[in-house]
Formats: sequence, structure tokens, C-alpha cells
Amino acid sequence: MTALKIKLDIYGPMVFDNSQDQIIFDIPTRYSKVGVKISGGADSALVTYMLARYVSEIRTDIKIIPISLNAKGKHYQQLFASKVLNKISELTGVVFGKHYYTTIDASTSEAYVNGQEKFVDSLYSQRIMHCHLAGITANPDIKEAPHLFGPNKGLPSDDRTKLPQKRQQLERTCWRPLINIDKKGVAELYNKLGIIDTIFPLTRSCEAITEDFSKHCGKCWFCEERLWGFGRLE
Repeated sequence: MTALKIKLDIYGPMVFDNSQDQIIFDIPTRYSKVGVKISGGADSALVTYMLARYVSEIRTDIKIIPISLNAKGKHYQQLFASKVLNKISELTGVVFGKHYYTTIDASTSEAYVNGQEKFVDSLYSQRIMHCHLAGITANPDIKEAPHLFGPNKGLPSDDRTKLPQKRQQLERTCWRPLINIDKKGVAELYNKLGIIDTIFPLTRSCEAITEDFSKHCGKCWFCEERLWGFGRLE
């Protein structure tokens, strides 16, 4: 299995086993300021929790730097990320560093990606962080979730069922621990780590604009994927 394996000098690794992949947190001692992109969604919340566990139990010298990006017209990522961070701090005892956030143009996917990259690059250039983690996950298997594919859906109907495993480590300083794990695998980790009733209810995956963003619409692709993976929205 592909694993997030980086040479460590004096500390031991922390391993999170999953039926879809194995995740190994083993961050080099030269990295003491570790960023994590947290949107308030289930995936990034899980990555943040695992990182906090690693920091609280093994790498107490690391300062975690939360990063959130609000999309124009959908100013909820920072709000939900803050709720998740508070709960993780309560559960692990980790004191997070300053929460960096901004609002970016999301009128097109290209503008959204470029806005994220520009903001993250600015944190690197200011030496606010040495590396960062992202909660990107694998797409569902078309055979297991055919309703998530096809016209007007998030994934094309001709998408392959299972893509080759991707590298968890991207370039030198960006790590994607969940890149080979789909929403069912994410739910498996939530249950295994005992955070399904403490952290999951605080997260939001919905992309629809709903009054105060406190509820999931239940109709958008992200809600359907969440329901497929977890069997529940809230």
C-alpha cells in the first residue's frame, strides 16, 4: 500500500490503518510549522484530527497552522472549520496556531484553484508554514455509486471505476493522506477513531446556499456523496 512515509530523525511514526489504504504520519523534524487546509468538511476535519493526534502524542514540537478559504457567496468554510478546530482542541489538547483564511473567487473551478494556490503560496513565502496537508479524497467507485455519475452529476459517466493509487506525498511539502480513500473509507476512519458522534456532526459538505448554512440541502452532489459514504447527513 502507498503510505505517507517521510524519513523521521528521532520520533516514531503514527499509523492509521484503513481497509482502502494505510496512512503513516512521519513528519521530518525540520518541519515544525505544519499547515492544514480545513474547509469544515468531513475529509479535512478528519485529516486535521489525525494530525492533532500525531502532534499531541508524538510531535509536540509542531505548531499546526489551520488554513481556510471562503468562496464568494458561500462564506461558511471558516465558520465550520472554527467549530471543528475547537472540538479537536478539546479532544486532543492541541492548541492550534493562528487560523489563516481569506475569501476567493469561485465563479469557475480554475479561478477557485488559482485562488487557493495563491493564498497557500503566500503563507509559504512568509515562512508561516514549512509544509501542509490537504483532505483530498478518492472518487467513489462507479459500480458502488452509479447515481453519483453521469449527466448533471459531479463525475462523468465514463469515469474509471478504480484509478491507480496516487501518491500521498505531492512534490516535497504537500501531503494528501486520504487521496486513495473514498467517502466510505473516510466514514470507516471516523468510526474507528471514535469521532463519528463528536466531530462529524460539526462538519458541512453541502455546496448549496441554504439560509444560514446550518443544514445540508440533501440534493447537491456533495450531499449525495456524504449520504452514500456515511449513511447520514448530520
